[in-house]
Amino acid sequence: MKTYKIFFILIFILASNVYSQSGGSIGMSDARSDAMGKIKATSSFGLRAIGNNPANLFSDSLKHVEFIIPFPLPSLSGSIGTNFMTIDEYNYFFGYQTKDAEGKTVGRYLTDSDKSRLKNLFADGGAITGDVQIQFFAISIKPNNDFGTIAFSMGDVISSNVTFPKGIIDLGLEGNLLNQVYNFNDTKLKAWWLRKYSFSYARSLNILPVFQKISIGVSFNLIQGFAYVGLDNVNTQLTTGDGNVITGKGDFLAYAAFSPDFNVKYDFDKSTTTKKDFQFSPFPTPAGNGFGFDFGLNAKLDSVWSFGFAITDIGSITWNKNTAQYSSSAPIYLDDLSNQAQRDSLVDALTGKDSGKYISEFSTQLATALRFGVSFQLNNLLIAFDYNQGFNDQPRNSTKSRFSVGADWTVGFFSLRTGLSFGGFDKFNLGLGCGLDFGFLEMNFGTPDFESVVSPNTAKRITFGFDSRWKF
Repeated sequence: MKTYKIFFILIFILASNVYSQSGGSIGMSDARSDAMGKIKATSSFGLRAIGNNPANLFSDSLKHVEFIIPFPLPSLSGSIGTNFMTIDEYNYFFGYQTKDAEGKTVGRYLTDSDKSRLKNLFADGGAITGDVQIQFFAISIKPNNDFGTIAFSMGDVISSNVTFPKGIIDLGLEGNLLNQVYNFNDTKLKAWWLRKYSFSYARSLNILPVFQKISIGVSFNLIQGFAYVGLDNVNTQLTTGDGNVITGKGDFLAYAAFSPDFNVKYDFDKSTTTKKDFQFSPFPTPAGNGFGFDFGLNAKLDSVWSFGFAITDIGSITWNKNTAQYSSSAPIYLDDLSNQAQRDSLVDALTGKDSGKYISEFSTQLATALRFGVSFQLNNLLIAFDYNQGFNDQPRNSTKSRFSVGADWTVGFFSLRTGLSFGGFDKFNLGLGCGLDFGFLEMNFGTPDFESVVSPNTAKRITFGFDSRWKF
């Protein structure tokens, strides 16, 4: 599998060896919440609650049926970018080219100040993420308030997290300094394509008289995995010694799985059977299957104050189709960088050459996260606060806490939204968006990274989201 091999070589050589943005959900694409700074615990009502807080699926609205289809707007969101470098900074360090006296194309020569600035950008590692999410179909039915609300949804998410270690920048800028240890254990790589079928139920339970209403909700999620590539652990390091000697070890463990329909052939597969080309199907054969569970609570104190709590994506996926393992625990020794054999041995140690093998199965956790929020409604203005905590570093998730504050101001059929988010993978977000609600049809547009719109060259990410919802 040439593409797979090249992909790993790029990761391991360039890094000496990836939260999505939404913070722990493979659920509903929600332009409204993103525009409000990723507020979800108390403000994502109706079908927007799926994957965020299933308790909010139930509401006092007179609407009894909601559904999402790809018309007039598909429920779609996407994001790509970093948490450490803007476009201007990238162009400064890596995009500059000029001609020398001999007419050869050369890059920028970095000053000591430039080197210090570049190292500071990578102080927390260089993380890059990509994310595309689409909700194909969703429907909720509320026969009456006593029965509650039932819902079904189906959607896909393709996400990746890649983190290049800060050690590679130190090595590249400092060169082969004597008696230095360069550690690359902060290297990360996770990417997957998942499909989720969610079955949800929510209703009101007035069990505490201090609250005007308490709603609870649950979602049972069937997960299909079509592709996965991930580093399980990395313990690679290099040590420089006297006489330009470099010692160390290439130590990592990685897993991969792909749908049989993709016709992927790994580089270690020496069978003579000719693989077909990649074939796309809207319903590929899963490479893995799993189960997830969401639970949520919404407590309305009065007509103003509400409190929300949710924990989402509790579960795992077992990958058992076309599954492979790559590993390395090889020692590294170089005393002559001009020696091709020694350089080849370094590459082999870092990439785990000839270590790949088929395995029966492996498991990965879902992007489990906890949310807590509070909101208050003042006439046509909603203001909400959220706390988000991921429990792992799976794609679309982060173990770094995130705090958000957002507002939704509605006049007639038009809503204006904005919000701020601090922490998590992104570190800071400024959200902005709007919505149109005609009663039977609602359309939303929003981004949690509005700075990329007003000042694209100083932005670190490009993020968009839009959706529509029918209500009857």
